[in-house]
Amino acid sequence: MLRSHLIQLLEGFEEYRAGRRTDAGHPIHNLLVKELPEELRNLTPDAQLYKFDGSDGAGMITAVPWVAIFHREVTGSARTGYYVVFLVPEDRRSVVLELGLGATQFADLYGENRRALEASKIASQKVLGVARPIIAKVLSKDLQSRLVEGEISAMGATYEQKAYGKAAILSIRYQLEDLPSEDRLVSDYLEFVDFYRHLVESPLTPSTDDLVVGEVIDTCVGEEIYPSITEVCDYESPQRPGSRGRGVGSGVSGFPRYSRASKSIGDLGERLVLDYLRRRLKDGGRPDLAERVIWHQKSDVNRTPGWDITTYDLDTEEEILVEVKATQSAVFTDFILTRNEWRAAQQFGKKYWIFLLSNVLQQHPRVEILRNPSQSVQDGLISMEEASWQFRV
Repeated sequence: MLRSHLIQLLEGFEEYRAGRRTDAGHPIHNLLVKELPEELRNLTPDAQLYKFDGSDGAGMITAVPWVAIFHREVTGSARTGYYVVFLVPEDRRSVVLELGLGATQFADLYGENRRALEASKIASQKVLGVARPIIAKVLSKDLQSRLVEGEISAMGATYEQKAYGKAAILSIRYQLEDLPSEDRLVSDYLEFVDFYRHLVESPLTPSTDDLVVGEVIDTCVGEEIYPSITEVCDYESPQRPGSRGRGVGSGVSGFPRYSRASKSIGDLGERLVLDYLRRRLKDGGRPDLAERVIWHQKSDVNRTPGWDITTYDLDTEEEILVEVKATQSAVFTDFILTRNEWRAAQQFGKKYWIFLLSNVLQQHPRVEILRNPSQSVQDGLISMEEASWQFRV
């Protein structure tokens, strides 16, 4: 069935695309979003580990239809992470089985341009470096002999079509006129999925966040910082009568906030705030103050004072003590302060500011400034509760 479904897709998609808009009643739509995903689900061992999905576009029919398998620990969509996918190039003469990265995560940072495409390629090469020992261990010699590692030719001329080629980690292309047997296609697919599972389970494989943040940090050279902070606003409490507002904890929460990925997100947030604060002082005519700004994790003198960055008021030259909290999510529901940070917030009052960066992996993160958090807690604008307890044995 897999073979006949792929032939049906290759031979029928261009006629379907001529209708321009997706049609839920069309056999090709049904094939992509229902039949093929369900067929792959039935073929896949431990199918509960994965999400199966297909797409012919969102409203307008896409130039490159796809059916993908997403490991739930990595991603749930074609926008982020890495996943196994069947792709149909624009010429409709072949189908590509690929393990590739979601390139949208780089377009979110840089826009749909050459820089984003190259970032996708660099990130895929990082995964490939981890993948090669797994390839030798998991994949058959036959499949290894037919694999292409890394970038492949573009699926077409648009950004999306180019991105599928740049973001490829491993792939194999089947020509319509020489499409393999059902057994070969199923065998290749199952080996790809098994390899995918081993890659996800490897402790050496970079997380999705690490792939994106690592590439960003690699390109933070001189004044060229991406993403960048273009504007900030004061924190506005969502507090209403009877509500508690946003929360702040005084310890480490029960969630894995200090994972490797969280550390990368936090470091990126600090870099962006540091760049913003220095630019603000320079643009305000005080390059001398900009030179005095301290990023404490890089300081040889005081690396853990209870805040991340020491900067200065443009007019009064008074010190401002900045703690940075960053998340890739669209909003903050809570954040954590360590005991050391909370003591500093209480001690320094109005000099202590918290920069809250959300959407930190977008081109222009949203930034709110919470000034004097200790006073905000006293005034009931934010709530605070113990998040954990430390045991000594």
